[in-house]
Amino acid sequence: MLVAYQFQTPTKIISGIGSTAEIIKELNDLHAKKVLLITDPGLVQAGVAQQVVEMLKQAAVEVEIFDAVEPDPSIQVATKAAEMAKNVKANVLIALGGGSAIDTAKSAALLVTNGGYLKDYAGVNKVVKPILPLIAVPTTAGTGSEVTIFAVMSDPEKQEKFTISSALIAPAVAVLDPLLTLKLPPSVTAFTGMDALTHAIEAFTSSIAQPATDALALSAIKLVLKHLPVAVGRGDNIKARDGMLQASLLAGIAFNNAFLGLAHAIASPLGGHFHVPHGLANAVMLPYVMEYNLPTAVRRYAEIGCALGLQAVGDTPRAVAEKTVAAITQLARDINIPEKLSNIGAKEELLPLVARDALKSIQLKFNVRNASEKEILALLQKAY
Repeated sequence: MLVAYQFQTPTKIISGIGSTAEIIKELNDLHAKKVLLITDPGLVQAGVAQQVVEMLKQAAVEVEIFDAVEPDPSIQVATKAAEMAKNVKANVLIALGGGSAIDTAKSAALLVTNGGYLKDYAGVNKVVKPILPLIAVPTTAGTGSEVTIFAVMSDPEKQEKFTISSALIAPAVAVLDPLLTLKLPPSVTAFTGMDALTHAIEAFTSSIAQPATDALALSAIKLVLKHLPVAVGRGDNIKARDGMLQASLLAGIAFNNAFLGLAHAIASPLGGHFHVPHGLANAVMLPYVMEYNLPTAVRRYAEIGCALGLQAVGDTPRAVAEKTVAAITQLARDINIPEKLSNIGAKEELLPLVARDALKSIQLKFNVRNASEKEILALLQKAY
């Protein structure tokens, strides 16, 4: 039998205004006896974490808090979270936050049941046992980590990021409540939203794209173009916030199955070397990568352009594809994404190291156009 493609989405999805309240039912279904809430100091200070804790306590759920999640979450932080989970005898984890909190929770849940050293699981399908049940509650709209089979972690000693990829680390449940994203600052809204867009575009143009991922990615792209400018400009617009959560979700499911491309291959070492937030690295690089990919992505970019209503009578596919790249570039400008790597803390003398590390990324395998180390370096220098 010839298998044309495979598609998986192991996570149960609950979405809607006020859907956080559904966590109690999900905990009951998971037979939760003790819960560890994994979050970051910002959400504790903002009172968001305490709201969730109080809701759990009112339902007589025993809960402890691990609030040491950091940007570019490290091996050490995930290990500490795992140790706390074991010490308090938690049998269910809740991740509250952005991709950093969710990826930390995935890693901690993995270590509790599988043991060992976190980096030993870097790569594809190296996780052996199911992780502790995890409920992911995103407070940003971009990473899609609430439904993905990936965790991106950092190794501070080697100044590099690594990815754990396994269906076993996907959260059991994702709860998408737009109320939790209303206070997200415009800058974070912008670059996390561009992260979702990068996921969708790279999944749509992936060498292993399939009908299901195409539909999801194209829907996500349309949602981002419609809702991201509003979410950045009017953060209290619940419809725009919900639209961006849906875009992030759909893009996450798409790249779960189609993987990504050159922008992500570059974004990881940018984060590793310069501590640039992942979404911001993608946001800066996406227009440059799209321009680079254009010669071999005309058909796919033209399809995106048609879906966005950019096609005029008489336009060739190439013309529509160029309009698509221009539209994405203009969106980045409109929401104040920096146009150059020099504006986000990158150092020109280290760009060769970024190019070298990008070449090692598995995501390059799925990019619509081949890229050598020399070509990646030239692209980075252009973006600098």
